[in-house]
Amino acid sequence: MKHVFIVNPVSGKADARKYLVPKLEQAAEQAGVDYAVETTQYKGHAVDIAQTLAEREDGQVRLYACGGDGTLNEVFEGVYRSGRHAEVASIPCGSGNDYVRTFGLPQDFLDFGSSIRGTAIPVDLIDTGRGICAALCSVGIDAEVAYNIPKYRRVPLCGGQMAYNLSIVERLMRPMGRRLRIEIDDEVFEGEYLICAVCNGKTYGGGYMAGPGADVQDGLLDVVFVKKISRLRIAGVLNLYKNGRHMKDGQVVEQFRDIMTYRRAKRVHIQPTDGGKVIANIDGECGPAPSLSAAVLPGAARFVIPEHLFNGSTYKTV
Repeated sequence: MKHVFIVNPVSGKADARKYLVPKLEQAAEQAGVDYAVETTQYKGHAVDIAQTLAEREDGQVRLYACGGDGTLNEVFEGVYRSGRHAEVASIPCGSGNDYVRTFGLPQDFLDFGSSIRGTAIPVDLIDTGRGICAALCSVGIDAEVAYNIPKYRRVPLCGGQMAYNLSIVERLMRPMGRRLRIEIDDEVFEGEYLICAVCNGKTYGGGYMAGPGADVQDGLLDVVFVKKISRLRIAGVLNLYKNGRHMKDGQVVEQFRDIMTYRRAKRVHIQPTDGGKVIANIDGECGPAPSLSAAVLPGAARFVIPEHLFNGSTYKTV
């Protein structure tokens, strides 16, 4: 099997070609594997690279997404389009690195030798109708905050957490909630909602654990949505939501049952009913959309778990 490292040079805080590629090459040479390095040159390039390699190698290739969740999403997308069963691995060096948090910590995936010796397991993906989603898609205040962050990053001396905080402040100054129609399999919910998150993986937004019980191998999506609430209550809700403590034993905790609903489903459709578009988040990529659809694709991809995480685990391998 060939091992190909698909490197996004602009992911993270430094040029990955300078600090990451030499380490990847050293690990591959020590492991004695046939390898190559491909560098992305534009948004969406990792999709093209992954599709081409998966088709050319007839699926007998392991593709390492070296970047953030956006790069990993593109590699999954390219392999899915190819119709082959090429393996996808992650070398997380972005800002969020949320997909790998379902299996461990981001640093667990930075042992390159362990990833090369790792084992691929079948994982579910989400078909959004606008592309593949690996971890989580959402509509609501979370997506709106993320959508505005790049605007503040262009301000001198305003990056990272400062840009995030300013985007939150701006969002809290505007009207809260949207009128939505949320279809979850055979159920329909209508009302004013603050957040609706559709989870395949557990976290998004750099560690917000929206779906603490989500399982990428169960063929189901975990759906959590929150009614419109006062600004005074938002801080308390988000604090527990960030740490996954809004759920316990597969149920919403009692203090949030008046505002929060949890379902497990195969299909979800979110449609605004108050006019205009929503900001849709798909694996951290946010933008205006008339609606958001999500359908689970059971076992649609093969993801590599590093050797030290796989040993002793209970992941299904077929």
